[in-house]
Amino acid sequence: MELLHRKLARSLSGFIALFICLMLLRTVPVQAADFPAIIIDGLDREILIEKAPERLISLAPSITENLYALGLGDKVVGVSDYSNYPPEAQEKPIIGDALNLNYEQILMLEPDLIIGDAQLVSTFITKLDELGLPVLAINPANLHEVMDALLLLGEATGAQEKAQEVVAGMKETIRYVQDVVGDISEEERPLVFVEIWNEPLMTCGPGSFMQELIELAGGRNLAADAPGAWVEYSSELVVERNPDVILLTWPYEDEVMARSAWQTIKAVQQGRVIVVDSEPFVRTTLRLADALLELARILHPGRF
Repeated sequence: MELLHRKLARSLSGFIALFICLMLLRTVPVQAADFPAIIIDGLDREILIEKAPERLISLAPSITENLYALGLGDKVVGVSDYSNYPPEAQEKPIIGDALNLNYEQILMLEPDLIIGDAQLVSTFITKLDELGLPVLAINPANLHEVMDALLLLGEATGAQEKAQEVVAGMKETIRYVQDVVGDISEEERPLVFVEIWNEPLMTCGPGSFMQELIELAGGRNLAADAPGAWVEYSSELVVERNPDVILLTWPYEDEVMARSAWQTIKAVQQGRVIVVDSEPFVRTTLRLADALLELARILHPGRF
């Protein structure tokens, strides 16, 4: 019996040693091998990141949202105005907006990395460089590039695994929508007018995320031939083109339904004037995939 106990003890001690080794391997920071890293950002600049940043500043609400989605909310020390999602982002210090930055406050926050939208941050890069503040720009222009930007953020912050998980979830949602509506013929695709604002009347055109989502969701954008992504539009042309669905990014459907000139429009007659939350549809975040699913269900409720 004593011999059996010794054998069991040796076996158990061997198992414990193996378990400890495995746990040590598991708890070694896998990020260590990924830094220093050279990142090519959205302005085609080479950005050297010496180590995984611990203090992040976001210069756009979409970037704030994406950092939280990658599990980096506790490392965010400053955000731009209108960073309202997730709700806890509103508790972070505001360091400015798209037009103005509080450089003094940014310096006080001692960021390891500042992340901005390429189209906006280019205004501030020279000043931030002069202050010795590292800046990474992202520049997604479509749904695919949003996923690439998430992977880039993951690489720059040491959150690669979470970024891959988030992107995989987005791809799964996109595939699901395409499986449901991808076979719809052009004739069956409803004509959609998106009203971004009412006075002046504004809509989305080519190059906008809204148009991309409409097409992926099995619809046609009424303003697909507009001269830009976000444009003023003719009310008379909306009546003439007679959309099947009207999407509103502000909750004033009663006012739209009451427009005397629009009473002949199919969407008005059939009560298909629908309010959506604009943020998931226009912000360059993982919620674009959720917006796609929502829109597909609006356009083709019988298929879901």
